[in-house]
Amino acid sequence: MSTKAYENLLNAPNKYFFTPTSFEKSSGAWPVRVGISEANVRRHAFKGPRIEPHYSLIFILDGEGVFIQKGKKYPLKRNDLFGIFPQIPHEYISNKCDPMQYLRLTFEGSQSVQLLERIGIKRCTPFKVNGYTSVTLLHLRELIEQAENTTDRDSDLVRLSIFLQLFRSLSRHVPDELRNIDCSDEWLEQGREHMELHYSENISIETIAKHVGIERSYFSRKFKAAYGITPLKYLQNIRINAAKKLLETTDLSLSAIAPSVGYVDIFSFSKAFKKNTGISPVDYRAATNRHVLGDTK
Repeated sequence: MSTKAYENLLNAPNKYFFTPTSFEKSSGAWPVRVGISEANVRRHAFKGPRIEPHYSLIFILDGEGVFIQKGKKYPLKRNDLFGIFPQIPHEYISNKCDPMQYLRLTFEGSQSVQLLERIGIKRCTPFKVNGYTSVTLLHLRELIEQAENTTDRDSDLVRLSIFLQLFRSLSRHVPDELRNIDCSDEWLEQGREHMELHYSENISIETIAKHVGIERSYFSRKFKAAYGITPLKYLQNIRINAAKKLLETTDLSLSAIAPSVGYVDIFSFSKAFKKNTGISPVDYRAATNRHVLGDTK
């Protein structure tokens, strides 16, 4: 892209927010915001350690800095690109002598992770040197122009088309080895730990998948491949094992045990317990007590 074209892009307003239509939300991913950040007011450091609710791509237009995620530092310069994932702490700091100017594209959707994988951006590989070309910037300029156009009745269709073309421009030169890097162990372990810590709360496989930023069916498929058990069965096992300990070691009523291990009532708890163990909670407690008494004698 020419120097003048760069300057035109840098002079764009800081933020454009999109209101996604039902058509866009029915697709795998859609843009939420686009615009220049810190283009006019240059700071030495910004965006300190934080987490964000959406996915973003950051395109470095000028200057230098560093992107930090999970203790790893990635030096930034013009034409570099990095991704931000929901709920993952990160920060990026501008060089004091040559402050950064960058363009942010924020997006959402259940297929966002798979879309990022197409361009080689994953949780374990969030950064790319010379990650974009002038064609990508032209698409970003088109998105901004589309945001300024409020009269087009098919604006959602046009916006989604440009958004996907932009990712096509980014994926065009990504080698297969970069696309095929497997980072699943990281977010699968994060999901498993979330179950272990929060099994007593009102969590589901859908909320767990959302917590790690993965679409539910994709999360379930990868989880079973990695651990040999579905995430739903894994969560149920955690809850039933916790219930067994309470039945064995306490005199708590079933109405107290049920919510303590993540069930909304006695009926759903008893049904799940018997399905998992082949015996009701009452009979399990009685059998355990008989066993303890037998050992004592």
